[in-house]
Amino acid sequence: MQPIKAPKQDGDYDDRFLDCQEAIANKIQQVMEEAIRAGWTREEAAAALVEVADLVMELAIENRKDA
Repeated sequence: MQPIKAPKQDGDYDDRFLDCQEAIANKIQQVMEEAIRAGWTREEAAAALVEVADLVMELAIENRKDA
């Protein structure tokens, strides 16, 4: 498995969010393929990824509030 690429430059820049999406897309595809091989449908796996991502975001927001 290839490592996730780092941001193209330090700090904030216009395409940073898009670069992050592209950097993690391959890993997400690998997780999807593994889930499907394990017996989950593509829809179940995709929905689960969305829910997990949503929980991660909620925790990030909570942690920001507590800081």
